[in-house]
Amino acid sequence: MEKQKNYHHGGLKDKLISNLLLAIENNTLESFSIREFSRSIGVSPAAPYNHFKDKEDLIYNALLYSRKDFLDYLVSEKDVEENETSELISLGKKYLFFAYKNPRIFDFIFSNKTTLKINNNFYKDINDVFMSVIQNNIDTENFRTRVSIDTSVKAAWSMVHGIACLIANRSIDIDEINGYIEGKLFDELSAIWAVGVSKPPKLR
Repeated sequence: MEKQKNYHHGGLKDKLISNLLLAIENNTLESFSIREFSRSIGVSPAAPYNHFKDKEDLIYNALLYSRKDFLDYLVSEKDVEENETSELISLGKKYLFFAYKNPRIFDFIFSNKTTLKINNNFYKDINDVFMSVIQNNIDTENFRTRVSIDTSVKAAWSMVHGIACLIANRSIDIDEINGYIEGKLFDELSAIWAVGVSKPPKLR
């Protein structure tokens, strides 16, 4: 009989989460089986249930993990262009790049597989990232009188998220995707946001 492998406490848990996310990426979540996966790596089929009640519990924990990973990526220095001077533009491009590189994970992250409270906490975390960048880099004194900081943040986030959804779903072609992630299309998007929130120039 093949000897079963021993994983340290966190090893099996992490491996289950990473392989469930791999199943999502490969569009094989429906057929993913905890017991079959356990057998494939040589551990007892009962061992995963020390960490997760069932498949739904595993999915729930994988969702929390992937959301944290997404937030950590947004605030990291990873994939920041060397010549990029705008922190807000860098944040937006990273948001789009994540959706491009991880389309199914991106959809999964924004699925409603948790409670309303947990979803709202996640959305608040993203909102806070945009809020921090805008407050630290944009002179809010130049905002239009009727535009609040909260509205400007929601406008920036919703514009970026809308394009990200189009990218993740491949609803636009690759040239347009590259235009948003690397080229002037994102500059156009930024200009639309800036015009919407900024005071018009004074006429002489």
